[in-house]
Amino acid sequence: MRHARFLVALALAMAAAGCDDDSSTGGCIDLCLEAQAGHCTTITGDCSAFCHALDGVQGPSGCADEREAYQGCLSRSGSACSGSCGGQESALTSCVTLYCMANPANADCVVLEDSF
Repeated sequence: MRHARFLVALALAMAAAGCDDDSSTGGCIDLCLEAQAGHCTTITGDCSAFCHALDGVQGPSGCADEREAYQGCLSRSGSACSGSCGGQESALTSCVTLYCMANPANADCVVLEDSF
């Protein structure tokens, strides 16, 4: 049941957790903080920890292309709380969630799950 809750929370939160085009963790952190301030994310945990964990899973999960597409969309939207990146969000969320559900003890997946 906790993994099902994680899937829903990750899907809702990814909209504010993307990074800028150069994939810098700093851009992800800024967007996450902006989304928290704008109340448009379910990420309640530390944005730095969340973004570093997302960095950590994108390689082993094979989700780098999905993250790059989503990051680009968020960067073009101009704000963490505006724009429509639903397709890219869904692709990234599905990819990361599948990896984390198959690897529940992965330290980065634990951080992602605990960020909500």
